[in-house]
Amino acid sequence: TQMTDESGQSYPMTADSLLERALDARGYYGVFTANMHFDNRNHPGSNAIVAAAQARGVPVVSAKQMLAWLDGRNGSSFGEVRWSANALSFSIAVGAGARNLRALLPFHSAVGPLAGLTRAGSPVPYTTETIKGIAYAIFPATPGRYVATYTDTAPRVASRPPSASSAATRRRSS
Repeated sequence: TQMTDESGQSYPMTADSLLERALDARGYYGVFTANMHFDNRNHPGSNAIVAAAQARGVPVVSAKQMLAWLDGRNGSSFGEVRWSANALSFSIAVGAGARNLRALLPFHSAVGPLAGLTRAGSPVPYTTETIKGIAYAIFPATPGRYVATYTDTAPRVASRPPSASSAATRRRSS
């Protein structure tokens, strides 16, 4: 989304609106570009956009920084994905320039919720976040081999309970 100083957009209202929709439950994520024509250092539109982003903890980066990050993200990948029993194993490769890249892993599986995540055998801390109705485990996307273990939450029956007919038979024989 591009914000310009020549299209009649109002600031900070335009930036506030875009950022609120990206940060609330609607999750309208994106890159918001500002095209401001600087005739002097103190540009009211630019100042309002930067203040709106900073007030919400949203990074402000240059176009060059964003392009390097996007190229790095696009050069990153999951690989060697395998499911065995209650474990999902996979690798992550990170492209150059993808600083602070995070990975999202479904928190719930067909067998139950995520019980643990390891990278090369060491525990990986993660946070959980629900994005557009789906719970994810979010963790730093560091290159390496991972194993996500899911807990089987199905109820266990130690032995088969007696049927009504076998209980009646026991009563008659006693």
